[in-house]
Amino acid sequence: MGISRMTVKGKGFASAPPDAIAISLQLEDIKDTYELAMQHAALALDQVRETLLPLGFPKKEIRSTHFSIDSAYEYRNDFRGENKRYFLGYRYRNDLKVTFGNDSKRLGEILLALSTCEADPEFSVYFFMKDRQAVEQALLEDAVRDAKAKAQILAAAGGVMLGKILAIDYDWGEIEVRSRIYEASSKMAYDSAPMIDLEPEDISNSDTVTVVWEILNAQKG
Repeated sequence: MGISRMTVKGKGFASAPPDAIAISLQLEDIKDTYELAMQHAALALDQVRETLLPLGFPKKEIRSTHFSIDSAYEYRNDFRGENKRYFLGYRYRNDLKVTFGNDSKRLGEILLALSTCEADPEFSVYFFMKDRQAVEQALLEDAVRDAKAKAQILAAAGGVMLGKILAIDYDWGEIEVRSRIYEASSKMAYDSAPMIDLEPEDISNSDTVTVVWEILNAQKG
């Protein structure tokens, strides 16, 4: 005799204030030769390190997430009006990242320093949860509660009772717990520093679980 089942999806929500900040920096330029591109990339990296060192970031804490040097081209019309590809030189790109605790005052100091850095980096800021466990647990607990509430409504409407839980399905994908990104430019005006006071909203997220219940006193066809 088969077991009657009810399958319900529950959606959970959780939010918490961010506890960490990450700044992503991008160094990019085009030079005539490969050697010049390498030299300039190294110089720009040193300039960023010199800028961030007094703010508490030793060399090992300025991490490179991507580095490349590629031939650079552009398409434009020649004197005959024909569209052709022209070699520009060698483009280097070095993506860096630093992270630190959520401190808006320190963030303002770092952004101000980067705005005067000779390497002229582009950068963006995002707030995230370094301690994710509590948020993930609250989110999943809320999802199971939501599934149970829905199941109880369906059971009452159908004149049946819920039995034991037969299965809980969750894909265990990584829950993203970071806020929206704030973009900035190294060309920002020096006198704009007093305006830098970024207070992020709580980071919110959602996820789903699928719960299967045994149905008691179900009518058999």
